[in-house]
Amino acid sequence: MIRILTLLGLALVCWPAFADSPVAAAAARTQATFAQKPSVRFPIDQAVLDAAWQTPPFDQKPYTYTFEEIRANWDHFMRGLKIPYPSAEYLKDRYTRYPQFMHTLGYQDTDWEMHSLNTLETWQAYLRGDFERAYRLGKKYGGYSLIPAIFGEILQGVYLARTNTEKKAFLQDAINQIREINELMPVLPGDEAMAREYVLMRLGYSYALGRLVEDAPVPSILANGYLPQVINAATEGLAVDPDHPLTLAMNAAFDANVIRRVGRGVGYFAMEARPVNAETDFNRAIELVDDIAIVRYEYANSLLYIEKGANAELAQSQLQDAAKMKSLFSMEALDVLYARKRLQEVRSWRESGMSFDKFDRKRRKFMEKNDANLYSVVSRPFLVN
Repeated sequence: MIRILTLLGLALVCWPAFADSPVAAAAARTQATFAQKPSVRFPIDQAVLDAAWQTPPFDQKPYTYTFEEIRANWDHFMRGLKIPYPSAEYLKDRYTRYPQFMHTLGYQDTDWEMHSLNTLETWQAYLRGDFERAYRLGKKYGGYSLIPAIFGEILQGVYLARTNTEKKAFLQDAINQIREINELMPVLPGDEAMAREYVLMRLGYSYALGRLVEDAPVPSILANGYLPQVINAATEGLAVDPDHPLTLAMNAAFDANVIRRVGRGVGYFAMEARPVNAETDFNRAIELVDDIAIVRYEYANSLLYIEKGANAELAQSQLQDAAKMKSLFSMEALDVLYARKRLQEVRSWRESGMSFDKFDRKRRKFMEKNDANLYSVVSRPFLVN
């Protein structure tokens, strides 16, 4: 599938008034690339979402900020995600523009200041690492409070779920919610005022789906069309904002993961995944933000996936850099913790003398056999020596 997508007229859904228009037709085609068929969605164990969530293994006090501190530091906090600050004026504009999305609000009124405070309360919980509270608040308040709720749920699934079953429940639920938001708040790529939301939703979707299926059996990945969905979401985001650091990093990581799972030949001809894409995107992401651990550890993983053992020294040095970075809030703290864990795994692999492919296969088999989420920072690293 060719990754070059037309920007003009792309949107996730169309308003009924434009049901027969060319714009609506283009929107419908694009929406189809993001809509998981019910038959390929991972089943969600509701008990996982309803139970008490695993808390992160760090003190949340340093990441507990007042609303004023959040406002003052917002741009720096969001230097990677590039999410707009949820001021009263901003929310009024968005809810007025998308009244269907406003209908998700728990409080159906036009008290924009209170809606802003509700959203900030949800972000406050997210920043300190209380993802369960962020999730519950997002469900209570609705609207833009759902964004920190969803991104917190993604972090919960990737970094804190102990089992793959739990990880899949969190990630599939997040994917479902992103799809629902996109249906209520359709955004054209050419709408400059909504560009940051457009990129954000695609980043969340591609990252959650990519993490959901990255270690799934290759026949399942290919048969269910996961790769085009993941890569197209990241590619469309980059088409709108070529300098979005985390989208650059995720796009590069997805290219590397495609090569890791299906090989260079199939990866290139089916998805245009090439090593040069990954290297270029990571270098640009590091130029934009050189102090975010996930960019460094994804670069390290990509080097291993593409070059195997040929560039192990550079991969290990990237992990070492990531493991020493300072954290401003929960997401960054979890990124650093995972970099430290991955560094232990890479050191173990290199000391063992086995090939990286063999190590990677053993790691995947261990996860499958034990229903283990080895990306979790509350579980032990996979060591082979």
